Amino acid sequence: DDLSKALEDDFLDADRGSTDNRQGWKITAVSTPRGSSFEDARMTLDEVNAALSKGTVIFNTAGSHIPKLAGATLACTDAAALPCALNMYVTAAGKRTSAPPHTDRQDVIVVQTQGKKHWRVYTPPDPSMKPQADMYARGKGDDNLPLYSLEEGSYGCKKLLDVTLEAGDVLFIPAAFPHTTDTATDLENVPENTSIHLTFNFDTHVWDLNYLSARRLALRRAGVNDMALGQTKLEDNQYIGDVNMLPRDIQNELLSNLPLDFLDEMNNAGSVDTVTAELERISKQVDQETYDAVPSPFWRETVEELHRQGMQLFDIHRDMYLAAIDEGRERKTEDDMTSHLTGDALVRARAMTPEKMQRLSLFRVQKYFEQIAEAKKTVVQWSQEGVAAPSVGGDASSSGDALPQDWQFTLPVKVGDQVEADLGGAFFPATVTKAGSSFDVKFFDGDVMNGLERSMVKLLTPPAVSASGDSSDEETPPPGLTKKELKRWRKKQDKSNAKKGF
Repeated sequence: DDLSKALEDDFLDADRGSTDNRQGWKITAVSTPRGSSFEDARMTLDEVNAALSKGTVIFNTAGSHIPKLAGATLACTDAAALPCALNMYVTAAGKRTSAPPHTDRQDVIVVQTQGKKHWRVYTPPDPSMKPQADMYARGKGDDNLPLYSLEEGSYGCKKLLDVTLEAGDVLFIPAAFPHTTDTATDLENVPENTSIHLTFNFDTHVWDLNYLSARRLALRRAGVNDMALGQTKLEDNQYIGDVNMLPRDIQNELLSNLPLDFLDEMNNAGSVDTVTAELERISKQVDQETYDAVPSPFWRETVEELHRQGMQLFDIHRDMYLAAIDEGRERKTEDDMTSHLTGDALVRARAMTPEKMQRLSLFRVQKYFEQIAEAKKTVVQWSQEGVAAPSVGGDASSSGDALPQDWQFTLPVKVGDQVEADLGGAFFPATVTKAGSSFDVKFFDGDVMNGLERSMVKLLTPPAVSASGDSSDEETPPPGLTKKELKRWRKKQDKSNAKKGF
C-alpha cells in the first residue's frame, strides 16, 4: 500500500536488476515514457509489477524521493555524522536469484520491512588474484563473480552468513563483502508476500572519506606523481591495479574509512589532527619516497579540504531530506483540508497543478544533486590549483567552431568517455561501455545500466578534435578490463574497423 501511494503521489524512477547468478549484476530501467505528456512519463504500479516478474525492482536514493522514508534517512545521516542514503528493494516471492553475487562500495544496514529474503554473505575476495578488478564492484557489469566460485572458496572467499530475514530483522554488510539474495522461500507469490527491504548506505568510499582517496588528493595537490600505485589521471579508478598488490595489512589501513566522527562539528580540530597523523603514517608505509616528495603542510591541507567538502555534502543531504519531510507534511495538510470533499470537487481539489508539479521529487531533488556534483568538482579543482592540468582535447572555442548550446546531450559519445548518466532522475559520474543507437554505462560505484537514450548521457568535455578538424574515430578500451577482456575488446574493434574500411 505504501509503495502504491508513493507511485500515485510522486514522480518516481526505478531500475530492475538481472537475476543470473553466474554473470555480473546489470540494471535496466523499469519504465519508458508512453507518450509526450507528463502523465505518460510517470512510472505506474502496473509497470513495477511487470518488472517484478523478471527481477528485483530498485528505488535508488528512495530516502530523498519518498517523504515517508526521508525521516529515517535523516536520522541515519545525523547519527553517523555522514552524508548517508537509503535505497529500497522490492522482490516477488519465489525468485531463485534476486541479486547475483556482488560487492558494493558502501557499508550498508539492511532492514527487512515486508516478506522474507534469503541472504548469503562471504568474506572479501583476495584482490591480488584479480588486481584489475574493482574490489568494491565485483560481480557487476562485465565482472562475473559466479555463486559456485564463492561456494567453492575461489578467490579466497569463505561463507560468513546464510540467513533468511523476516520483517523487522536487521543485517549489517560491510563494503567489499560479496553477497547474494533470493526469495525462494515457502511463501506463496502473492502481493502481501512480496519482499521489501531498505538499505541505509554509509557512503564513505563514495565521498572519498578514506585514506586512499586522501593520499591521492594530497599527491595531486602537490603535483607529485604516484610512483607506487599509479592511477594518476582523474578518470582512473583508484581501486584497481597496484593498490591490490600491496601487503594485506597496509592495504587494509589504506582503504579504511576516516573516523566516524570526522565530520562531527563538536570534534573538528581534534579529528583533523588525528586523521592527518594517520594519513602520513599510512602514506609512509605505502611508499616512503612518494611521501617525502609531498611538502609537509599539504597533508593537513588535504584533510582540512576533505573535512570542508564532507561538511558541505553533509549539509546538502540534510537539506534534501528535510525538504522531503516538509513536502510530506504539506501533502498531509492538503489531504486533511480536502477530506470532506467528494466526487468532482475532490478530483479538482487534488488535481495536479504547475505548483504541485514543481514539488514532485523529480524536480525537488534535482537541485540538491546538482549541488552535490558541484561540491565534488570543487575539491578536484582545489587539488589542481598550482598544478598544470592535463589537456582534454584543447579549447573548443579555439577551433573556430562554436559548440551547439546543447552539445553535452547531442555531440557524439564513444566508448570510454567520462560522462554523467541519468540514474533515478539525477545525473551521476559514469563511463560509457557501449555506444550506438543506445548507450551502456558503468557508474562510479560499479553499477551498470544498459540501453540509455542519448538524452540520459551528459558529456563532460567536448570530443577531441584532430588537426584536420575531424573528431577522432579511435576508441579507447573501458577502464578496469582484465588482460583477457582487453584482448577480446581489441579483437572486436579490429573487426569493426575492418568493416568500416580502416
